[in-house]
Amino acid sequence: MNRIRVRRFFAVTLFALGAFAATSCGTNSTSSSGENPPAVAATIHIADGKFEPRKIDIAVGGSVTWINDDVASHNVKFLEPSTFNSGIIKPAAIWTQTFTSAGNYDYYCDFHNSMKGSVVVRPAP
Repeated sequence: MNRIRVRRFFAVTLFALGAFAATSCGTNSTSSSGENPPAVAATIHIADGKFEPRKIDIAVGGSVTWINDDVASHNVKFLEPSTFNSGIIKPAAIWTQTFTSAGNYDYYCDFHNSMKGSVVVRPAP
């Protein structure tokens, strides 16, 4: 492995460990409706020409990280607000976006228009 790939590998590994620690340290409480509260951090993998999962729910103030596990470069471009744009995400690279307002945020890959996804941001309980 060259130095850049080693650094990316460690960056992705550290992020995954941090996300695991953040999600595993919380309580198991549920809201009054019986649903689990939305996550404060989520990860979407880009692989085989698609976003997985395609739709996620997070809380206001939460962050989503896209990890490019594919062999091709991709991007994450939001319909609204159009200022949310990852730029090129090369293979093994990551990009994170924090959401400060509730709403539905639809996005796609500008290079591969069939690749689409959605982030649903809900008020924190």
